[in-house]
Amino acid sequence: MADAPDWPKLAENLQIETDAWINGAHQASQSAHSFDVVNPATETVTATLPCSDAPDVNAAVDAARRAFDTGPWGSSGPGMRKQLLLRFADAIVNNATRLALCDCLDMGKPISSAQQEAHIAAAFVRYYAEAVDKIHTTQAPPAGPGAMELQVRRPRGVVAAIIPWNFPVINAALKIAPSLAAGNTAVVKASEIAPRSSLVLGELAAEAELPPGVLNVLSGDGTTGDLLARHGGVDMIAFTGSTRTGKALMRAVGESSLKPLLLECGGKSPEIILPDMAGADLQQMAQAIVRDAFWNQGQVCVARSRLLIHESLYDEVLQGILAAAQAIQAGDPLDPGTAFGPLASGRQRATVEEYIEAGISEGADLVLDGRNIRTPGHYVGTTVFANVQTQNRIAQEEIFGPVLSVFRYSNIDDAVALANDSAYGLAATVWTRDLALAHELAGRIRAGNVKIAASPAPVEGVGLSHSGEPCGQSGFGVEGGIRGLESYMRLQSIDFAMGRG
Repeated sequence: MADAPDWPKLAENLQIETDAWINGAHQASQSAHSFDVVNPATETVTATLPCSDAPDVNAAVDAARRAFDTGPWGSSGPGMRKQLLLRFADAIVNNATRLALCDCLDMGKPISSAQQEAHIAAAFVRYYAEAVDKIHTTQAPPAGPGAMELQVRRPRGVVAAIIPWNFPVINAALKIAPSLAAGNTAVVKASEIAPRSSLVLGELAAEAELPPGVLNVLSGDGTTGDLLARHGGVDMIAFTGSTRTGKALMRAVGESSLKPLLLECGGKSPEIILPDMAGADLQQMAQAIVRDAFWNQGQVCVARSRLLIHESLYDEVLQGILAAAQAIQAGDPLDPGTAFGPLASGRQRATVEEYIEAGISEGADLVLDGRNIRTPGHYVGTTVFANVQTQNRIAQEEIFGPVLSVFRYSNIDDAVALANDSAYGLAATVWTRDLALAHELAGRIRAGNVKIAASPAPVEGVGLSHSGEPCGQSGFGVEGGIRGLESYMRLQSIDFAMGRG
């Protein structure tokens, strides 16, 4: 058996090139501005990166434009793209330790989770590599004799992918893979909180022999993203992040060059426990619910942060929730035994603590307080509010931290009303053994993805083919699966009017 990695030593010796990745090489930024990357577990600066400005954005977009318009990628067939993307996936697996250390040090991802996520990123690349030759031309019914219409999927061109910080390497792969598989070229704007794993992906694309300019990576802030959104050489924007930033991107596109956007924004997802779950193993249920709420320190757009419990089960389930949540202990992200790390930044910690204060001041019952659990570091532990009212800020606004709001309801209609009393519509969970009722509720709950749970047994593996489209303030457009691949393509109609003889 191989010795366990010495993660602190590996972290100390980690060397990551921080210049932008443009046209197949690192290029020094022309910007006079930079930003620090701070390890949220130690509150120390671990890297300083350039904040890409207009000249950098122009260089990256021009490189992507050339690779698409005149380079080999824009005219490549699916077989070539598949082969190179499979090499790219292999390179990600071979560099999983390096990628994991980047995300661990940049945003506090526990190293065991970060390693798993590097392999998940590679799995997404493999999925889309294998999917690229499964998109077929279709024939529409003929309009008459000698007529024929073909409907063909074409790449859109240059895709600007704007990546969030909560799952840096997964979210980068989830946009890069379908974009490149569809035949596009890409410019990735990494999060200023967790940028380094995206820069490593640029290097790995070159190692896999993707042509120069096919994948470009910039570091920067909101100004960089705005420049990409307004750039006339960009054909599509793919974004995951806050609703506020999604709206800003829509304004930028509307005020400049019109282009499609794929937006996955905020969430305030409900988890509903129906009374027919009485008699189930409520302790195991509680553990599953706590995982849904506090996974990745609650920094998940689909986190089930609103728990709706039927009054007949309320007290018992709440006690199980508190016991399971209290058992989660925060630790050093470089310790392989740590499952709960710090929040990604001091700003995020301040935001979460402000929401906790708001919940207290607005009359919700703070039954588990996660503040002041560990120093140094930007830690907030599992936090639970009971008897929350729908008008409370913690019930309506996305916190993006480990704060769970618990509600009591008395009948199904009340549960649906509570679940839908949100501007968001990203995800939901319903606990029930009644299949007919589950199907009915899935249709009544406004969410892009509804999970029906009849058992607390966890689902093994990752749903690589999962697709869904959010609604409300959670965004629009399909991401994931084959339908997500089609999002990165435009539909072209080719009409043949050949006549007779």
